[in-house]
Formats: sequence, structure tokens, C-alpha cells
Amino acid sequence: MDFHSSNIGSEHLMTFSLTWSLLPIIATILVHIAFSAAVFNDAKRLQSKHDSLAFVNSWIWSLAVLVGGVFVALAYWVIHHSTIAKH
Repeated sequence: MDFHSSNIGSEHLMTFSLTWSLLPIIATILVHIAFSAAVFNDAKRLQSKHDSLAFVNSWIWSLAVLVGGVFVALAYWVIHHSTIAKH
């Protein structure tokens, strides 16, 4: 019986672990893109409706969310849509 041929090779194990280690990175990138697109659409809607965005235009907010992720999207929401923004 040849046990060596039935064992998982080190290159298969490395490929498997590399694949699983890249999944959170890919998920994070997708979340950043989705939030960035949502903020861009909302900012464009706010600009056409009220013509008032805090600090910068829709493109800059979108780029900031693309880089900063959920925390920048949360800041955008607090500034533009929370009860704090209404006062």
C-alpha cells in the first residue's frame, strides 16, 4: 500500500489555505464597492433634491467610502440622514 500518493501534498494544502485566507479580503473589497455605490447614488439624489452635501461632492464621498469602508459610510449617514443632521 502506497500511503505517500494518497496523502494531500504540501502544494495542495498551501493552495487550500491561500484560497481560504483570500476570501475575507475579497468579501471586504465587495462590501467597500457596494457601500461606495450606495453612497454615490444617495449623494447624487441629495444633490439633485436639495443641492446640499456636507463638505464635498458625491464623487469624493464615494471615493472616501471606497477607501474607508463601513466607518466612512456610517459617518456619511450621520452627517446626512440621522436626527443629528436634522438640527
